[in-house]
Amino acid sequence: MLIQFTFSNFKCFREENTFNMVSLKTKHTNYYAHKTPFKYSILKTAAVFGANASGKTKFFEAVNFMRNVICPPVRDEKIPVYDYWQTKYDPFRLNQQSENSGSSFEMVFLLNEIQYRYGFTINKNGILSEWLYKKKNRETLILSRQNGKDYYISRKYINIKIFNNIIAANMVSASVPLLSILATFNDPLSKDIVNWFNSIVVISANDMNAIGALVISENKKSITSFLKAFDINIEDITLHETTIEQIPDKIKAIIKLDNFKGKFYDGINTTHKVYNEYYERVSNIDFSLEKDESFGTNRLFRISWPIIDSLKRGTVLFIDEIDSGIHTNIVKIITTLYYLCNTTAQLVINTQNASLLSASDDNEHQLFRKDQIYLVNKNRYGESSVLPATDFRNDFRSNLEKLYLNGDMTGVPYVDMGELLNIVRNN
Repeated sequence: MLIQFTFSNFKCFREENTFNMVSLKTKHTNYYAHKTPFKYSILKTAAVFGANASGKTKFFEAVNFMRNVICPPVRDEKIPVYDYWQTKYDPFRLNQQSENSGSSFEMVFLLNEIQYRYGFTINKNGILSEWLYKKKNRETLILSRQNGKDYYISRKYINIKIFNNIIAANMVSASVPLLSILATFNDPLSKDIVNWFNSIVVISANDMNAIGALVISENKKSITSFLKAFDINIEDITLHETTIEQIPDKIKAIIKLDNFKGKFYDGINTTHKVYNEYYERVSNIDFSLEKDESFGTNRLFRISWPIIDSLKRGTVLFIDEIDSGIHTNIVKIITTLYYLCNTTAQLVINTQNASLLSASDDNEHQLFRKDQIYLVNKNRYGESSVLPATDFRNDFRSNLEKLYLNGDMTGVPYVDMGELLNIVRNN
């Protein structure tokens, strides 16, 4: 479970920012938070609010960037592209000092009832430092890396034979975390930690790319049931199969399909009921998800499997702009699922829907308490910051929606109405 994420000097964030999932309240702890062996509970959900262009999406990109440094995409289904992160590295560019300085990323998380703290500092050339701590009773250093090459390894927790073989073979690169290399060579603890990072999913409801064909075919029943639960009249989903002969030559040349054998899918069909004049069901008809279904249905489909998978496996899911094209009540239901399912699953959303701040579930539980709310704000110098709502001195029982919209907790846009009127009044 994610406890805390700290980062600095990435995209529009110059200074160090911390996002914390530790519950600050004890009331309804079992509903809002998971208990831990330590003296704190971890929140099941959190919501990030902020004005347009304040940095909400960039905050989620920082999470995904750290994950990609540790768990890079693979080529040919087996070869990790470890320098992939260097194509995505983007320090704060509105300050000369920051642009030439390193960036820092750290996560604190709970794995198998043990607290870990892992992080690194990097610049465009590679990894400058790296550290991993373990805490059961007290915090203990497991591994560290300084100046890109000075290493410390705890023999108690890391397989020293694997480490020595890696060093002897000169397998550590400036662009690759030591943790990832150890995991590649099957060091048990390193592999568990890398797998935890790999389980984090960051998606955007605005991304209309379909779920992969393999995921759909293996989880068709769950995805269909998820969509049917929201009463959008979809009875079934199927992959639309095509042949290689039907694929345009230009597309074949781009993705090198000349010698490929197998099935091709170019879309998704949704099955609907057909009725006669007496509203009796007489047959079915297939629609194209991409062409015939609504914008909102496509978005709900896009986030369906990540939500199901997160709840089933107890993993962390970040959804950017969750309410874009999706009704507020659906967002409420999705959030409530994380409270009702007894797993370690966590959901972090960002949104501009202020009504969620005063929303409640069917049992009159407040959807988000104040300690579950973060605000992203950008100053006049282009620097964004992530601030917990608890930093603003208002009673926990205050009307959070009203406080937010009034600007009492920042995170709302400033608009120069006079300038807008000048534009339309003057030729």
